[in-house]
Amino acid sequence: MNRYTTILNGASLAGLIAFALFLTSYYVLSLNPFGAIKFFGLAVPALLMYTAVKKYKEVEGEGFLTYSKGFVAGVMFTFVYASLSAMLIYLYGLLIDGSFVEFFINDNLQSLGEAKEQILAFMGEDTYKEMIAEFQKFDLASLAMGDFQSKTIGGFIIALIVAAILKQNPPIFDTPNE
Repeated sequence: MNRYTTILNGASLAGLIAFALFLTSYYVLSLNPFGAIKFFGLAVPALLMYTAVKKYKEVEGEGFLTYSKGFVAGVMFTFVYASLSAMLIYLYGLLIDGSFVEFFINDNLQSLGEAKEQILAFMGEDTYKEMIAEFQKFDLASLAMGDFQSKTIGGFIIALIVAAILKQNPPIFDTPNE
């Protein structure tokens, strides 16, 4: 497991920063931390993933990294980052302040109310009522799981890109130094 230390350290740092961005967006900016604002936070894990996989390439791969090893390192990074962030959000809501769940529900219900005419025109009244009922069912666990899933999907996409950028196969034949 020592060979993945750079990946685990970078992912842990990314998870902590994602949690800090969650707190900042909710308390400082008074925005829904599960809304569109969280996509701005993808730049931090992307940068940290790139640096962690690059260091992994230099240390473990001796300057070489196949696409598959780069992708596996990125997936490992993503899992640790998304798990830590979701766990911290869940524990924070459970132990300290869970009011962000109500804030999320009210913000989404307000957005549904603003788009009521368009939703009714495209989907009908039954679907609109189902959407309202689904939003009212949200709880802390479903928000944390949704956060984990969205960070995981974004992280997989970033891992694909980082692995493609850092891919460098070792030479097939060693050339003797002349």
